[in-house]
Amino acid sequence: MKKSDIRQELVNLGSGAHVLAFQILGNSDDAADAVHDAFAKVLARPGAFDFRRGPLKPWFLRVVRNRCFDLLRHRRVSDPAIEELADPALQPDHRLEIQQRDEQLHRALSGISGDQRQILVLRDYLDLSYAELASVLQIAPGTVMSRLHRARLALKEVLNENGE
Repeated sequence: MKKSDIRQELVNLGSGAHVLAFQILGNSDDAADAVHDAFAKVLARPGAFDFRRGPLKPWFLRVVRNRCFDLLRHRRVSDPAIEELADPALQPDHRLEIQQRDEQLHRALSGISGDQRQILVLRDYLDLSYAELASVLQIAPGTVMSRLHRARLALKEVLNENGE
């Protein structure tokens, strides 16, 4: 795969990679740093990706995930901050409902383990297949379904405990 092809594919993966990094690191600035570092690493060595081993998406998300773990080992991560995402087309009451729902979900996600958060974000937000999840998380394909199920149960339990 040529460097220009990889570059375009990475641009398409950028927002999903940032979401994953944010869920791991809990800080938007640190997440942006991790994604930037992963982009730089991949673009510096375009031959590192072997298309015969699978698609670029799970491979790149694994690079991002590993970079996040590197940052966690070397930094003290601050408490997660909820980003303000306002759609100007929404009425204020609808915007408030969405904001409250997002805050509830964010609090609930903060109440489960990092591994559970990762698998939920990768599957339910980034829409990765089970095979891609196995590749990104470096676990057996058969383990994906059980971990995803446990993560969803843990999230449900936290939501129920908080009355949400």
